[in-house]
Order: sequence, then C-alpha cells, then structure tokens
Amino acid sequence: MKTSLVLRIFVPFALGYCVVSILRSINAVIAPYLVRDLDLSATELGFATSTFFLIAVLMQIPYGVLLDRYDPRKLYALFLFLCAIGAVIAAMADGVLMLTVGRGLIALGGGASAVTSYKIYSLWFPPERLPLANGLSLAAGGLGVLIGTTPVELALQIMDWRDVHLIVAGLTLAAACVVVVVAPENKPVRRNLTLGQQISGLGFVLKSLVFWRAAPLTCMTLGTFGGVSTLWTGPWVRDVAGLSGTDATNVLLCLSAAFTVSSLLVGWMTGLARRAGLSLMGFVAGAATLFLSVLIALYLQPSDSFMVIVLMWSLFGFLGPLNMVSFAALAGEFPSDMTGRLNACLSVFWLGGGFAMQNIYAIVIHQFPSDGGSYAVDGHKLAIGLIALLLAGALVWFAIATRLLKKRPSNCQPSICL
Repeated sequence: MKTSLVLRIFVPFALGYCVVSILRSINAVIAPYLVRDLDLSATELGFATSTFFLIAVLMQIPYGVLLDRYDPRKLYALFLFLCAIGAVIAAMADGVLMLTVGRGLIALGGGASAVTSYKIYSLWFPPERLPLANGLSLAAGGLGVLIGTTPVELALQIMDWRDVHLIVAGLTLAAACVVVVVAPENKPVRRNLTLGQQISGLGFVLKSLVFWRAAPLTCMTLGTFGGVSTLWTGPWVRDVAGLSGTDATNVLLCLSAAFTVSSLLVGWMTGLARRAGLSLMGFVAGAATLFLSVLIALYLQPSDSFMVIVLMWSLFGFLGPLNMVSFAALAGEFPSDMTGRLNACLSVFWLGGGFAMQNIYAIVIHQFPSDGGSYAVDGHKLAIGLIALLLAGALVWFAIATRLLKKRPSNCQPSICL
C-alpha cells in the first residue's frame, strides 16, 4: 500500500480523534472553575461531565449500524460538526443544564472517534497490523488528552474555560472538513442488507461468549481509565496528594504522556506477547491485572512523595488504555462486515463504564464533607477501593469465561456459541 494512501486513511480520523479528546479530557483541569462559576455540587459536576459517557453509550449501537451501512467519512464529519456545536453550548453555559447539553453533544464526536477509526482500519489494513494502527490512532487521542492538561492550564492564565471551548470548537469544524476532503471513499460492505437485517445482526455479537468474556473487563479497565482520568484525577491530586497549580497539572500531563507512549508502543508490545505465545486477550488480561495493582497502590497511598505520585498516575495512564487491544482481538472472531456493530457493542461497555465510574466516584465522595471544590481524603480512598473491587470481579469473570470457552464443543464457532 502506498504511503500517501496510508496517510490519507490514517491522518484525517486521527486528527478528529485528537481534537475531540481535548474536549473529553479538560474537565480534570477546569473542574474547579466550573464549580466556582456555575455553583456546582460534586454530584452535579459528576453528572454533567459524565453525560459525555452516557450519550456516547446511547449512540454506539445506532452509530455502529449506520457505520456498516453508509460512507464512514460523511457520517463521522457530521458527528464532528455536532460535537463543535456542543462545545459552543458548553462555552455559553450558565448552569448545570446547559453544561450537560453541551457535554452530551460533545460526546457525539468523542463517541464516534474510536469506533470509526477501528472500522476504517479493519477494512484497509491486514489483521496483523490492526493493533499497531489502532494504537497509533489511540496515541492521537492521547495527544489530545495531553493538550487538555498543562497546555490548557497555561491557557487559562490568559483566557477562561469558555474561550478554550470556543477555540476547540473551531478546530473540530476544521477536522470535519479534513475528513471529508482528504480521506479516501470506502464502499460500505454488503450495502444490499436491509436496516432490519443489520440490526438483527447485533444478536450475532451479543450471543457470543467470546464477546461477553471481554466486555466486563473492557467496562472496568477502560471505564475506570476514562472516567477517573478525565475528571477525578485532578481533585485526587489536589485533595489527597496536596498538590496545586502547575504541580497538579504536571501530574495530569505525565498521565496523558504515559497514555500516548502506551498507545505508540502497543503494537510492539503485542508483537512481543505473540512471540512469547500469549494471545491478544491474554495480553489484555495481564495488563488489567497490573492496572488493578496500581489502583490498590492509589488506595494505600504508600508515599506523599511527588515522584511516587507521578509514577502511580503515569502507570495508571500507561496500563489503562492497553485494554483497547480487545478491539483488535475480537475483530478476528467476527465477519468483516460486522466490525462497526462489534466495535459499537464493545464501546458501549467501556463508555458505559466511564459513565458509571465517574458517578460512583461522585456519589461516594458526596457522602463526605466538602469545601469549595475540595473533597475528603477518605471519600477519595473509598471510591478508589470500590472501583478496585469491581475490577477484581471482572478479572475473575474473565478467568471463568476462558475456562468455559476451552470446554466448548469442537464444532462450535466461537463467535456464536454462548
């Protein structure tokens, strides 16, 4: 494949992913300003910002069906346009309602980014290249998350959070134009299927034990990474570690940088795992186990040292997104014309997990005293501990489902036998 074509396939969707990831991640930095300017409680803040995950969950299935049916370029560009409108509404917010509506529309672009990229790459690239392609796309999203940390904090010294939303809205519109103009047209697979047939095809995915083995682990690992890093890491760093200003945002910057590095290295790491005889889902489970150990360390908080805090949250950022390999792992188990619906179903779990983790965290710390956007250390500790227990449960289920798969009849196709 020519380099120019590879770039035309990769760059437009990676650019869109990068830009909308800025909007997804900035709440960890601007949360104190939102609480101050809009007079939000912890529960209101958690709900308004986690609306991103709720709407992203609700859109996944219909979007996945449309993605398998229509031109992905035009569909994705439309959702980026709606995302830009959401950023403008959020910039104009005078209370929790407008902020929630804005975040909901922003979610349309954010929720479409990963699933569209993975769909496009699964059609153009060979299966052995998917972890690398998906990882590079995730790295583009990581770059957006990184921009949403210290660079946004520095920008807030000369403008407010409303201005930041308006600037990113303009960048999102530009990204939508690039997708339509630059990306090559890709003919949808099996266009002759009716919409009803495509919807019924979701049952093919949802009856698969292969899918249900991966889904809870994806929910808890990616959900915790996405839900906590985009909102509650900032308050944790300020309340538990006692850091503020540039020190606090530098921790977020390191987390985002670790996320980006992890995404860049995931193709190489999965290659090593394969050569060592480990399957892609085995790699995912191993990464999730290490991620659980990081949550336990955050719960115990072994040291107040700045370097230890940076190390723990950097490992959080490095290990959490490795579960995205499950998208490539499951792609080989299902027909190629179903990858949009498969990725949408899997995305429901990770985005739903993000929504759940943000709100569980908010509900827990709301039970403890708060002071002007600062929350009790015991509240943070209990929230992290509860999330760690839920992830441990998902790992136990993964082990059980793996044993069940090994015992299935030899004539049973893995993608349809539950």
